[in-house]
Amino acid sequence: MKSPKGQNGAFTVEAVFGMTILITMMFFIGDLAYVLSGKTQSMQVSYAIGTATKERLRFFDSRQTLTQQDFDLMNTIAADMLERQAPEKQDGYGLTIEALTDAGSQRFTKDFDNGETCSPAQEIETLEHLRPVREDGVVFPIYQVTVCIKMEGFSQYFPGMRYVNNSSVLPGR
Repeated sequence: MKSPKGQNGAFTVEAVFGMTILITMMFFIGDLAYVLSGKTQSMQVSYAIGTATKERLRFFDSRQTLTQQDFDLMNTIAADMLERQAPEKQDGYGLTIEALTDAGSQRFTKDFDNGETCSPAQEIETLEHLRPVREDGVVFPIYQVTVCIKMEGFSQYFPGMRYVNNSSVLPGR
């Protein structure tokens, strides 16, 4: 059995290692919570903008195609939504709105401030099978809205976690 005099400092060394590990874990968990919060924000904004974009009959004079003016309006709405949720993220976001109509596909993009693009996981042309068809043969358009939010904190140092994104695909009316 070791004497108590031989144990001097052992508790201190173990406590330092233990506290270092606990503090590191706390920072990691906090950063994951921040990334999850950003993912939730991008989901809410993409769905809200997608819902407004699909309402062609109500808001856009029944035009199925998108214009630059439509995109600018949706970009302003997205910026306002992000400013209310997190003011520091208003400039650190990207937005892509795509439409697949009978006239073809369209794409409008707002890149991040540093020039990185905000790209959806799937191009809208690969989602052709999602276009609803009415009984009389009318094929409805679909719209895809992708919102990307730049992340701050420790996650920005990992290439796959520099930003979070979410896409919403909705049929037009």
